[in-house]
Amino acid sequence: MKRRSGIVSAAVVCALLGLQAGAGSASAVVNGEQPVAVASTADAGGTTELPDVSAVSATSDVGTRTAAVRASGTAPRHDYNGDGRSDMVAWYDYSDGHDAMRTFLAGADGKFPAPGVGWETAGDTFSADRMKRVTGDFNGDGTGDVAAFIGYDDGRVTLFTWLGTGSGTFAAPFSSWTAAPGNWTFDAMTAQAGDFDGDGRDDVAVWYDYGNGDDKLFTLLADVNGGFAGHFSSFARVDADGWHVERMKFVTGDFNGDGRDDLGALYGYDSGTVTLMSFAAKPDGGFNEPVHGWESTGWQFGRASVHSGDFDGDGRDEFAAWYDYGDGHDALISFDLDAEGKFGNRREILNIVAGSYDRNQMHIVTGDYNGDGRDDLATLYGYSDGRVKTITFTAKDDGNLNASLHSWEAATGWTFDRVHMIERYNSHPPLPICPTVYGHGGYPTDANPWERDQVRQPNHPKGLAQQKSWGAGGVEADLQLTKDGTKGVMWHNSTTRGLTGTSADISELWWATGADQLKGRTIDRGPYTGETVYTFREWLDSAKSQQMAALVELKGASRQSLLSSNSAIRDAGWNEVIAPISERASAQKIMIYTGDTELRPELERRIEAAGLGATLTGHPNWVDTVDWEEPAPAASGNYTSWQDKLTRYGSPVTSVPLATTWTKEFASWLNGKCL
Repeated sequence: MKRRSGIVSAAVVCALLGLQAGAGSASAVVNGEQPVAVASTADAGGTTELPDVSAVSATSDVGTRTAAVRASGTAPRHDYNGDGRSDMVAWYDYSDGHDAMRTFLAGADGKFPAPGVGWETAGDTFSADRMKRVTGDFNGDGTGDVAAFIGYDDGRVTLFTWLGTGSGTFAAPFSSWTAAPGNWTFDAMTAQAGDFDGDGRDDVAVWYDYGNGDDKLFTLLADVNGGFAGHFSSFARVDADGWHVERMKFVTGDFNGDGRDDLGALYGYDSGTVTLMSFAAKPDGGFNEPVHGWESTGWQFGRASVHSGDFDGDGRDEFAAWYDYGDGHDALISFDLDAEGKFGNRREILNIVAGSYDRNQMHIVTGDYNGDGRDDLATLYGYSDGRVKTITFTAKDDGNLNASLHSWEAATGWTFDRVHMIERYNSHPPLPICPTVYGHGGYPTDANPWERDQVRQPNHPKGLAQQKSWGAGGVEADLQLTKDGTKGVMWHNSTTRGLTGTSADISELWWATGADQLKGRTIDRGPYTGETVYTFREWLDSAKSQQMAALVELKGASRQSLLSSNSAIRDAGWNEVIAPISERASAQKIMIYTGDTELRPELERRIEAAGLGATLTGHPNWVDTVDWEEPAPAASGNYTSWQDKLTRYGSPVTSVPLATTWTKEFASWLNGKCL
């Protein structure tokens, strides 16, 4: 959607400022009422080298430049150099601690040359992961700006503006709004930008999650300097409606063509239904009750990312969803707003064949990059070999998008995960689908661990059932071989420590022969006292009955038979390893590995030769960092690692496998952190 002229009369400006002053003066706290307290950063003891808005004069040519750029009554969004075409800006978080905004200035064909430096910090002034960034024309001069909420360690939240200079660079930031500690919680905020009151300047709206189901929208109206007045409550939602912000993905755009930007959202219900909602903006910058439109029971919420743009050039934005289908292909689906305020008219405007792009490696921004009056789609794409590239999908006359147009590429020097492309809207970071938890029994790690070992490994049906009750969908357990490879058995120690009977190496015992046979021995300590030793086949069948995936560690002591110089012993041993898997692999999830460097090449060769190569892949990532001891250390020591691993490996598209020794605690910790 192109922006309408921002020229307003002095009387209108005064009226708006009066409204802002009155609406933003309430005083209360977030945990009970409206978030409050507008103050400068200096007042709050913040970063005093960054000026307050009071120290920044209004741009001298506000209105004049607007009239020139918006000669036709419209102008592209986020145009940072005033050439009538949208551009992109990325916040880059450098490994040495400093940060920069890198500007991608679009050419007439919609391609992007190498990015310039729009603004840069000398040191570690900002923390990229404690920012909520948006772009918009906040002072109404026709040039795109950037704004960001910063969350500080002491609990303060401050809103900064970087005004665009018109040359692809940004002026030094200034602050115009601060919430003192205890008022706003940074993590509860989801920021959006748009001209919600229709005065020609983009504003900021914040969806605030109180944590008790009573969510609110707050609007901060922009002033002529590009700063923001005090917030006011612009929409309220009570718990009875059952909304959760982690199940909402937001966009902004003028969907009804009235000159004010609205809020759109994709909501994913627990039942699996997804629906589109529109929140039409009011003249004061508030929002009307949502109108529910298109819905589907066939979409998975995690596979959709949402965008908005006027792709057909009719003067109204469309809601668009990039959908990552399960068969590997992708599509961009657009929806129009009808006369009743409902999103509908589902239309596929771009189809990407399977294998072309990985949506998780795309930072998408919409804008009119070739200046033809229709919005396009552009992305920074991160390849598996470390390259990054800009790609544009320009719009056709009918609102469909053309095939990909590749432009600037960097083979080195850019790290995709350090790039934060800045858009008008932000969704709450999508929760990943809950991982498949693989449980493991703890084993002491200090000196003489077998003396304290409580035999917690789920090498038997009782252990499998307990892991299942704790929330595990899979287990890691241990495969040994008795003498001369005669029987595959499930046991973790290389000896019979922890079992009844005389002490001996497992590899020197027969399964069911002799006075010291292994069969029939039982565990003599710990939570599974009385459980016996099971064969590999018995254990696999028990895992199947529990509907649990099996990750099998082939223990190093089995070298006695598997690497024997006697071919008959070798073959017997490998048959005990491979045959049980081969017999069951088509009906249950089985994986195998070994930590023994001598065994590994032979294991992989023989597994591949048996046509079981899939069992060597898809293994879970371990999430723990605390070493196990007896008694067990507190699980809380792993929380930082668990969050890091969930962030790194979690996916909104599929359930990834993650393994832990703290199964019950990890499964409980995941509550609320995944879908």
